[in-house]
Amino acid sequence: MNKEIVEEFYLLALIDIANGKDISELEEAIDMYEEVDEFEACAGILKAIHESGYMTIREIINTINEIDNETRND
Repeated sequence: MNKEIVEEFYLLALIDIANGKDISELEEAIDMYEEVDEFEACAGILKAIHESGYMTIREIINTINEIDNETRND
């Protein structure tokens, strides 16, 4: 499994969550990606859904910024 793709979809899903996207919409995206065997996408979205359940919006935004800064420094 390509960890970079997982992290990319994790970040994108966190951004969606921070912007108010409903979790059910993300679950629909997981179903769509499963149908086309894009399991890295599923893993990233699922990770974001699970972790965001324990985070405040501020913590989600901080995580997004940390990942973005790491990506820019690589």
